[in-house]
Amino acid sequence: MIDPNLPVPRWRQLADILRERIESGELTGRLPGEVHLMQEYGLAHGTVRKALKELRDEGLIITTPGLGSFVAASPPERRQ
Repeated sequence: MIDPNLPVPRWRQLADILRERIESGELTGRLPGEVHLMQEYGLAHGTVRKALKELRDEGLIITTPGLGSFVAASPPERRQ
């Protein structure tokens, strides 16, 4: 869950939650839509978009306009 009392920005908390779900195999295929993520986590649209951008930049997801965001077929090795 998102903790507003943490010093970590909410977008990063969401990115961390989704990254963990992807890496564990819990989340595959199409990700929930932005509106769904906004409602589920109580976040603003811009916050959700920033989290998804982070995951795109890491190569974990691919976004296709009009279709949504999908878990990349082969997530890259995580850097230590």
